[in-house]
Amino acid sequence: MRRKAIGLALALLAGLAQADPPCMLVFGQGRNPPQPGGPDWDDLNQRFNAAVVSTLQAEGRQVHAKTISSREVDPQATGVALLAQADQLGCSTLTETTLFLDAQTLVLRLRVYPLLPELGDGSTIVGLRIGTPVFVTQRELSATAVNRIKPEQLAAQMATEYLQHDRR
Repeated sequence: MRRKAIGLALALLAGLAQADPPCMLVFGQGRNPPQPGGPDWDDLNQRFNAAVVSTLQAEGRQVHAKTISSREVDPQATGVALLAQADQLGCSTLTETTLFLDAQTLVLRLRVYPLLPELGDGSTIVGLRIGTPVFVTQRELSATAVNRIKPEQLAAQMATEYLQHDRR
């Protein structure tokens, strides 16, 4: 009987070890509005986000991508929709990708947040909330770099840095 219980426990642990890791929702949104003659911020952010997703997927991560146009400026609605989507997909991590101009600095940033249970009345789980970032990497370049930047290369490098930090 004891051997049977130990065998069952080992089989259960082996099954858990082989289970797919929880998914990551990789979210990107431009911060700079489009301007005549200016860069296409939505395209730059989409390319940056897609390269992060590709790098994570190449390492076997279960990833879902989401980008939103810089024209959409309702952070509260965006946050609620993101959390609902992550909850529906069963994701435990939110990865934020962004590329924007801040004064005279071009910023490329990747942040990874845990998604934690949101408790309602009676300590029942009613959804998800975003925790404190567990990883942040950022590149700051001259604003003039925006015309020649290849966001895919920096995104792949930054996603690789995260993967080195989060070895499984």
